[in-house]
Amino acid sequence: MQTIAYRLVSTGVIILVALFSLSAPAHGQTPYPPYVVPQLRPLVKLVGFLDATPAPTNVLPIVTLKLPGYNKRHTFLVTEMKVMAGPLRTAESILAEVKPYTPNFRIRTSRAIAAQLAETPPTERLTILAEYSQSDRALLIQSIQKDEQN
Repeated sequence: MQTIAYRLVSTGVIILVALFSLSAPAHGQTPYPPYVVPQLRPLVKLVGFLDATPAPTNVLPIVTLKLPGYNKRHTFLVTEMKVMAGPLRTAESILAEVKPYTPNFRIRTSRAIAAQLAETPPTERLTILAEYSQSDRALLIQSIQKDEQN
């Protein structure tokens, strides 16, 4: 009789220990792996000029872009950059994050938008609306708008 009771108690203790040890990581402070939780990407708006020649006294940021399907890297003179939605990020933090790399941003978009970007003259102001992917420094372009400067 005692051996049956001992086995039941020891089995119960083993089950409780197993349950608590499995539930501890769920309540711990370790974050979920990135493949479990979808990554939130900030929606950014970049305004500027593609392949423009900056003035010698230029203080505006210049980033390099790699368009899909094109071997040439393009420069983009950023006159304005805003984080429109998404996780709490600033435009300055994104620019500082990509600064050490070349190209700074890899562009992911349709062939039609990539062709429009590649054919844009340096005098035409562009407004690019894109999601920024931190893992591969990619701009997933949603839309572009061209404004000719006079």
